[in-house]
Amino acid sequence: MSPACAVHVAIPCMDEYEWLPRTMDALLADADPQVRIWICVNQPDTWWSDDEKRQICENNQRSLAYLQSLPGDNIQLLDRSSPGRGWTGRKHGVGQARKTLMDKIDAHAGPNDLIVSLDADTLFDQGYLASVRSCFNRHPNAVALSNPYFHRLTGDGLIDRAMLRYEIYMRYYTTNMWRIGSPYCFTALGSAFSLPVRIYRKTGGITAKKSGEDFYFLQKLRKTGWICNHNTHKVYPAARFSDRVFFGTGPALIKGSKGDWSSYPIYPHGLFDQVKRSYELFG
Repeated sequence: MSPACAVHVAIPCMDEYEWLPRTMDALLADADPQVRIWICVNQPDTWWSDDEKRQICENNQRSLAYLQSLPGDNIQLLDRSSPGRGWTGRKHGVGQARKTLMDKIDAHAGPNDLIVSLDADTLFDQGYLASVRSCFNRHPNAVALSNPYFHRLTGDGLIDRAMLRYEIYMRYYTTNMWRIGSPYCFTALGSAFSLPVRIYRKTGGITAKKSGEDFYFLQKLRKTGWICNHNTHKVYPAARFSDRVFFGTGPALIKGSKGDWSSYPIYPHGLFDQVKRSYELFG
């Protein structure tokens, strides 16, 4: 892969005006002319007539105005939020936004360009995008990168305790999958994976789901090749309560803060050994 390949950052954005500028500041601090930023500000069009949802529509309008005020020509803005432009029918949500972004990138990018999936509330250290490019240069056979991540503490004890418990759940699960030699020993976070455009095309792209589209896409990718899960730079998704998706970090923190971890158990490690014995039955 050429070091000059373009990097296309895909960011779904809904109700993120308070967080988005920090993420954009981190991105715009990178002066790499080969970086393109694609942002889909979105929500269902019917929310404009829903009193309980209208504040999200108005928040999205502030995000649009902010993004339109930014200088430079490397930001591609997809408006699926303004009246008449929002999602219609049953297809909506973060999965639909992520698919819309990646399909649009696919239509404009070269086969060796990279798609970097990010969220509008995610931060990273300077040099992250260059590190992703370097990773694929070092591992040209990798079909994707599941990047290291860390949810930083917020200072709010309730959120932090729930976040640490959720991190333990994710890392314990991944470590045990690695221990038994599972090919699926990676963490699927929509804010922390990347892949070459040619692989996106080869696999038929991401499937739009209202939650978990990142998980199912990485499962699909792993069936075509190896997923790298180490890099020199981390990403830092926000630790916060959120109910915009049906499962994932935000809903887990809401339930966990109330003492309900039934959906995110710490499985006895012996159960992983049973999975390993099942693996060993196959050639």
